[in-house]
Amino acid sequence: MPREYTKEETDAVLARAAELQRGERTTHEDLVAAAGEAGISRDAVEKAVAEVLGGRRDRAALTALRARAWRQFFAHLVPYVTVSALLGFINYLTTSFPWALIVMLAWGVGIASHLLAVVLPDPDEQLRRIEHERQRAEDQSVRVQAEKARVRLAPPGHTGEAAEDDDAPAESAQHGLR
Repeated sequence: MPREYTKEETDAVLARAAELQRGERTTHEDLVAAAGEAGISRDAVEKAVAEVLGGRRDRAALTALRARAWRQFFAHLVPYVTVSALLGFINYLTTSFPWALIVMLAWGVGIASHLLAVVLPDPDEQLRRIEHERQRAEDQSVRVQAEKARVRLAPPGHTGEAAEDDDAPAESAQHGLR
């Protein structure tokens, strides 16, 4: 009876075999050649590479987004703790009515909701933010490239602004005739 492997076992065996044979890194051409020997077309390999690298890019963007969310939460938490301690101290010195607790509880609701948004993020909202940031980065790149092209096309000494004196060329022509 021939051996049979699940998809996960096949993936694990092939990945481990490639690691044993080639080490930790493989060139793109070696990957295409190995896939060709296994009967996998170059187009299928290129599509798989695009998906894997796209997934890696998306995971990196998600990790950066999560790290930024935690930093923003702590940037919100530190003033809350500092101001609450200050208000509690002032409350202790001035009156027996615990008015500082009202402020702490009201602000604490905002802190708790912020923590909840960081700990249990909405996956759809995260994807929208990642896509928005990616689009903004692409737009910025296009603006930078356009500015570089504009600067390259400008003649030396040209500031990019129109001359204020429209008669200047006529005057220079008259000076040339004298």
